[in-house]
Amino acid sequence: MERYLTSRYAAVSWAEAVRLAKLDLTELGKIHYTPDVELIHRTDWWAWWSDQRLTPAIGLPEELRPQGLSVDAEDLITDVWASGLVPTCGWTMLAKVQQVIEVTKLNWSGSDQYSSSCERLKVEFRNGSRAVLYRHWHGGDYLCEIRFHQPGAV
Repeated sequence: MERYLTSRYAAVSWAEAVRLAKLDLTELGKIHYTPDVELIHRTDWWAWWSDQRLTPAIGLPEELRPQGLSVDAEDLITDVWASGLVPTCGWTMLAKVQQVIEVTKLNWSGSDQYSSSCERLKVEFRNGSRAVLYRHWHGGDYLCEIRFHQPGAV
């Protein structure tokens, strides 16, 4: 499969990429082309590819809906994607999550003026290994960040 990325959309054909480029005003020479890549997982908003790249899903054909990631990985990626942030631990790390084993709400008081909360996530990866990640919500449920260390910890 081929992938074409404009500044806001993803396509799997040149003709569709050109159409979408007109919508988001991407110059044709700035459409990013990737040959020989497979779509692993797709939601309504984002897509995960075999080259470990997360892209918008808007512009992809509706019939392309592989579900190669776990439900928990999809939920974690969606939390961060919807907030417009990039997870400190990386998209690839989140894509490897098989399941969230335990969620513990932490007593945490941030320095920002909006409400914040932090959760410790015990996760299991597809290869059976385990890790602890921290999900930090800024401003209520609007901005989500996932990292290896608790916010404020050294």
